[in-house]
Amino acid sequence: MKRALYLTVAAALLFSFLTGCASSQPAAQPAKATTQPASAAPTTQPAPKSNERYVMVVLISGHPFWNDIKKGAQDAANQLGVKFEFTGPVEFDAAAQASQVEQLIGTKPAGIIVGSYDPSMTATINKAVAAGIPVATFDSDAPESKRLVFVGPDHYQIGWEYGRYMAQMLGGKGQVGVLTVLSQTNLMRRVQGIKDYFAQNAPDIKVVATEDNGGDDQITADKTKTMIQAHPEINGVIVVNATGSGVATAIKELDKAGKIKVITSDVSDPILKGITDGAIDATSYVNIYLEGYYSVKLLHDFVSGSTSGVPGAKVGVNQLPTTVNPGLFFVTKDNASAFMSGK
Repeated sequence: MKRALYLTVAAALLFSFLTGCASSQPAAQPAKATTQPASAAPTTQPAPKSNERYVMVVLISGHPFWNDIKKGAQDAANQLGVKFEFTGPVEFDAAAQASQVEQLIGTKPAGIIVGSYDPSMTATINKAVAAGIPVATFDSDAPESKRLVFVGPDHYQIGWEYGRYMAQMLGGKGQVGVLTVLSQTNLMRRVQGIKDYFAQNAPDIKVVATEDNGGDDQITADKTKTMIQAHPEINGVIVVNATGSGVATAIKELDKAGKIKVITSDVSDPILKGITDGAIDATSYVNIYLEGYYSVKLLHDFVSGSTSGVPGAKVGVNQLPTTVNPGLFFVTKDNASAFMSGK
């Protein structure tokens, strides 16, 4: 059954206020890939036409998760003729990320784009806005801050969809282990969505273990093995961040491929290999290219005055959509090849 899973993307193009993730059925067929593969070779960027500068600050700069986001942002900057910069701490460090944002304030960029993974980022965003620098959040929001727009998914709804998908695979009965980062607010919203779905729709499925993987693939592999060994009744595993290759490693080493149902998050070649090898049943794909693209595009629209004609703008009506949701899609063995590098 083919479904137009990127209707939410079209809605974003129309500046709609989108608040819920698009639901994907397990049997859905692949939509045409709209991003470059994560390992695509960098290309020479055209020279910007102005010194207008937009800076994206991420939680840990070296992780391949950001590649498509960065490409989307750079593509938007190229089209607009402005400068785009990408930065972030080299280690998983929310405090260091906030510190980098504060240091940027003094350099007066045209706009700052930041993912908020810790509640303390709200105060940092507000400092930038107070200094006259508009801020967009992406991937993970700071809804109580003075940011202009959030471009990213509803993480609670993603968790709800994980629960729905897992419940269908388990036939409504089972024991599930979850891997996350306990201090990361967006991921814990996913975990809550999973638990709430089970409680309300599949009460015979229980989450029997929740492990902190620190956002690291090797830690994920180790924690998955110890979790399954401690709870041999587990027949489902969900990892809510981009460390699914670690789960695949553990599942293979324990000879549990096909015996334990596995849902992972995000798309990378190691995760896709886990799907084709049978260690992973499905991985979620949020169209993160659009997170980068629209973060730059919408901030530029605001800075350039393109949206100043919004009725009520002079008295504080938001000139941008409050939230732009890029949509959710599940990648399975049936469609994984469309997301492989070089495809």
